[in-house]
Amino acid sequence: MAEDRPARGDTRPRSTDQQRQPSGADVGWGITGTMLSGIIVWGGVGLLLDRWWETRFLALVGTILGLTVAIYLIVVKYGAVDPPAKSSRRPGTTPAERRPSGPHGQTQKGQR
Repeated sequence: MAEDRPARGDTRPRSTDQQRQPSGADVGWGITGTMLSGIIVWGGVGLLLDRWWETRFLALVGTILGLTVAIYLIVVKYGAVDPPAKSSRRPGTTPAERRPSGPHGQTQKGQR
């Protein structure tokens, strides 16, 4: 018990366990924060430049730039979505693929 606690003023040793994966909520809040901060910061820079140079378009340019940079950073940090794994199910195992056919291979809507 006492050996688990570091002496006063010492740092606690790092765990040898693997780092835990962030939850879906953690990733969602990270993405939301990145998007909002990009829009607010670069939109604010554009707004300040608008007032300084007496123009009317730089706030929009800054907002779009901030959104674009935020999306780029999100893709770099979290990566693209992996495609779903190939399914090992056999064809004809879903209800849509097992439709009963009438006489002579016809369905209700016509020839198969």
